[in-house]
Amino acid sequence: MKHLFKTIGICCAGALMVSCGNSGYSSSSETATPVYLTEVGTRTIEEFITTTGTAKAAKNIELSSETEGAYYLQTNPKTGKPYQLGDMVEEGAVIIRLESKSVENDIAIESKKLQVEIAKKELEGQRSLLEKGGATELDVNNAENTYLNAQTSLENAEISLSKMSITAPFKGVITSLPYFTQGVNVTSGNVMVQLMDFSTMYLEAQFPESNMESLKVGQDVYVTNYNIKSDTLHAELTQLSPAIDETTRTFKGFIKIDNPEMLLRPGMFAKADIISKRQENVVAIRKDYITKRGGKQIVFTVERTNAVENVIETGVSDERWIEVVKGLSDGDKIVKSGFEWLRNRSKVKVMQ
Repeated sequence: MKHLFKTIGICCAGALMVSCGNSGYSSSSETATPVYLTEVGTRTIEEFITTTGTAKAAKNIELSSETEGAYYLQTNPKTGKPYQLGDMVEEGAVIIRLESKSVENDIAIESKKLQVEIAKKELEGQRSLLEKGGATELDVNNAENTYLNAQTSLENAEISLSKMSITAPFKGVITSLPYFTQGVNVTSGNVMVQLMDFSTMYLEAQFPESNMESLKVGQDVYVTNYNIKSDTLHAELTQLSPAIDETTRTFKGFIKIDNPEMLLRPGMFAKADIISKRQENVVAIRKDYITKRGGKQIVFTVERTNAVENVIETGVSDERWIEVVKGLSDGDKIVKSGFEWLRNRSKVKVMQ
């Protein structure tokens, strides 16, 4: 019987030793999770308030005929061809000329120029006679009045004659040019041409009242269009209404857009990102390196072969990056890939 109990005791002891040995082996052979690291750096973070709207030209004018006459579309000196839709027109350039002998005869511009010359010489003569005692002050005043009236008549004639030409009041692009046959007679009041300058544009936007404290006149804006995504235009928030619309609970603002290469066209739908906050040279990481557990924001660093859980506090952010206010320093290395399965003190293998 004693031999039986001894044998049982030896077997139990052996089993216990095997069990303990297996437990120790399991701990030392925990599978290491492969991870990739990235170094934490500093950058500028900008926080945006985004709005959308239709881009409009800063200058837009429709020019109509102010008198009657025969229609003659002028030649564009840049192309050597008659002006057409899409042509750039310089300020002061004559786009269309109207010709009418009857109107020109009524204006009588040459006659009025001659009258000015005659009146000027008469005034000079009277002033000379006054110095010699051969004329009175009244004679000089009458001559001066005649000269001034002649000048006024000439100026009015020049204004009337200028109405025979459709002239660009600013540098712009022809966006509408109704067709008329060369030499055909047109009457006063016909739309002749539409001109736009969209080297500078504006966007009228509506903002929710919750943005009122965050928006300020003078803030920088980035403007993009879905058809020209690779090009970002610089703009500025120039006006803000202090009143809230009772129906929409929004307030109005205007954004001035610099469009020197005229990539943005009038009528295009545009997106405007207004910089409401900007933090320069702050410690920042990509948002997708952060995991959330128990209401905390966590990133992982590596200590030898173990992952270390770091609770961080964050600040301003944009679409990809977020400021780290507390919990990381410039130069720290954090896990950028493979952290989804990590826990504090998990075994890791750093991949190159």
